[in-house]
Amino acid sequence: MNLAAIFINPETKLLRSGWRLLVFMVLTFPLWPLGGSGEAQSSTFEIGWGLIATYVILIIWVGAPSWLCLKFLDRLSFGALGLTWQRGWQREVLLGCVMSVVMMTVVVTLQALGGGTRLTLNPMLTMNQGGIVTVANSTIVALVLFILAGAFEELLFRGYPFQTLLRGAPTIVPLLLLSILFGAGHWSNPNRTIFSTANTVLAGIWLAVAYLKTRRLWFPIGLHFMWNWMMSVFYGLPVSGLRMTASPVFISTSEAPVWLTGGNYGSEGGAAATVVLVIAIIVVWRAGWLSVVPEMQSLLEPRTTVSEPMIGLGLTSESEKQEADDLASTTNHQPPTPT
Repeated sequence: MNLAAIFINPETKLLRSGWRLLVFMVLTFPLWPLGGSGEAQSSTFEIGWGLIATYVILIIWVGAPSWLCLKFLDRLSFGALGLTWQRGWQREVLLGCVMSVVMMTVVVTLQALGGGTRLTLNPMLTMNQGGIVTVANSTIVALVLFILAGAFEELLFRGYPFQTLLRGAPTIVPLLLLSILFGAGHWSNPNRTIFSTANTVLAGIWLAVAYLKTRRLWFPIGLHFMWNWMMSVFYGLPVSGLRMTASPVFISTSEAPVWLTGGNYGSEGGAAATVVLVIAIIVVWRAGWLSVVPEMQSLLEPRTTVSEPMIGLGLTSESEKQEADDLASTTNHQPPTPT
């Protein structure tokens, strides 16, 4: 038995994807307990520039090991992570934002129709100009925070760990593994239940499929931060068991039936969110308006004489599959570069 083959893929001459993931997890080990909220000790969290600065540091902390692993273990550029300013990135962010606005509005509507949620406009918006300014400031600061928090969680769960496994294992492996870890990251949040954790795993699948359709992180980041912002800042509901201290646009209740609304955990702990997430996964999976731009596809080609095959989830057309197969065949049969 060739023991080296346990660690090195003989075809690609790269460290096998499982070991690459292990290296990354060792480098970022302190971050994984923060993969949920990082504020799980309290049912409220302060919206402020201190927390924003913390998330900036966390993004750098996860970004640096991602770059190191991509460069030395996968032989890819940092752009392969899917956060480059290539054409169409603004469209993907916008699509993510619009989709999450619609999704969360449908969730709250279902909760209201079920008698468990009541919405009241924040009185500060009808009092005086000072109240409007206060709410406006809160919504802007919270938007910045949720963008950074969403980017951090996407880098951690749909970034290098997900992507490096995708290059060496069947898609179902990273899809389920990282989604389960995503759910586990929220396990210590206040008021969590088995149902809320299952919904969080479902949300992880939703975001993973969003990445698979574009091979970039812009679309899932847009989905992620706008989902949280709409739930917390616009509708005034708890996000994963946490209620922010800033002033939301609406003051909302999330009461019985708890199975529908999620109660004190928020919408993510209720059946309304389950229904919407399942529908969203199907819509994104089958969306013809999402695709991998050629510039991104070129960045995903390993710097080796033998390409590690791209793993799909049936998300591309037959013509796109044939083009990818032709490109891989051409790459695989190129003679090695002289040293």
